[in-house]
Amino acid sequence: MKLLILEPEKLERSDGNIIRRCTVKREDDNAQVDLQTLWFQFPETIKLPEDSDCDSYLLALLMDAMYENRKIIVKGSVSQILLSNLVEYQSAWHKWLPDVYHIVDIGVESIRDNDGPVPGAICAFSGGVDATFSVWRHSQKRNSYRSQTINLCAFVHGFDIPLSDEMAFESANNIAIETLRDIDISLIPVKTNYREISNVNWEHSHGCALVATLSHFKHVAGTCIVGSSDPYDKLDVAWGSSPITDHLLGSDGFRVMHDGSSHYRVEKVKEILDWKVGAHNLRVCWQGELKDRNCGKCEKCLRTQCNFLANGSAIPSCFPKKGSKNINLEHLSIYKEGLRLEWIQNLNFALKNKIQQPWVSQLTIIHANKKRLVDIVFPQGSFRRKVIRKVKSNFKRE
Repeated sequence: MKLLILEPEKLERSDGNIIRRCTVKREDDNAQVDLQTLWFQFPETIKLPEDSDCDSYLLALLMDAMYENRKIIVKGSVSQILLSNLVEYQSAWHKWLPDVYHIVDIGVESIRDNDGPVPGAICAFSGGVDATFSVWRHSQKRNSYRSQTINLCAFVHGFDIPLSDEMAFESANNIAIETLRDIDISLIPVKTNYREISNVNWEHSHGCALVATLSHFKHVAGTCIVGSSDPYDKLDVAWGSSPITDHLLGSDGFRVMHDGSSHYRVEKVKEILDWKVGAHNLRVCWQGELKDRNCGKCEKCLRTQCNFLANGSAIPSCFPKKGSKNINLEHLSIYKEGLRLEWIQNLNFALKNKIQQPWVSQLTIIHANKKRLVDIVFPQGSFRRKVIRKVKSNFKRE
């Protein structure tokens, strides 16, 4: 039998921080084949779960066990509600990707019946559009009865910024602190080696990893707000964070709220425009060499800049100063259907707002689905005919 054994270690205090650790042992037919340590680091001012509480460790390593088809043995306690939820969570991923993720048994040393969640919410915040939108609308009570009081936010070092790049994290963290200070919300830095030891595709595992990290704050905030990636009508179901499954990562002591699928990305940016500090401190880039800032030229940077332009706004100062006339999309590569749909939303908003800048017509010569993109996006009329003439001339040149 193949096993993944999780054994919690005692808290370690060092240089004003607390480190929670878990030994991760893999066995094949009673023979140990691998031994690792998963750890999370927090400021010592944070009240953390008991040493034996293994909710976070189970959440973090669940998809690795499913990927490797290993039964999980937890030598500690886990919430009964979380265990129940993870049965359904596994079923969803097995249905979506049956050749990748298996349904595995989970053996637990003890099962907890938690009390209800403490008041208030926590949100991961690294300065991106999704988190900025969620923090802004909840802090301003723009989500009607669903609005949450955000007690604090956390910035995780070891996710999009590697642990080895301490200077980039410090710089990005300082900018995020400045952003949240504007609405009187504190930001807590967190470190974890999760990505260094996990074997699972990050596009699939980031939801589990995020909730696993933030669940350490359940004595401080009982609700975890997870900013959405896709809108309800364009869901990519085999994605690490989804309104279908995110709530299944919670327990009675730590609820998980998926937030923002009511909005397209370009609509989120429209809301963020009301928060000047939030807009001018956005950090969306993950492909640039410098991880604490936006390169301005990768697909995501270009898409976000066009989100602002499509709303009739100038490009904020968090991007290299170029201006709308210098946004060049001629060599843009759309490698996923979901991204193509986001670009279509950009175009729809630009047309609705009567934006006729060069980037609008350039989108029609993207080398994936060129003719189809024209047919879907552009309405009848002189502007459409003008764009089609431009596309045809580019087809001839190619």
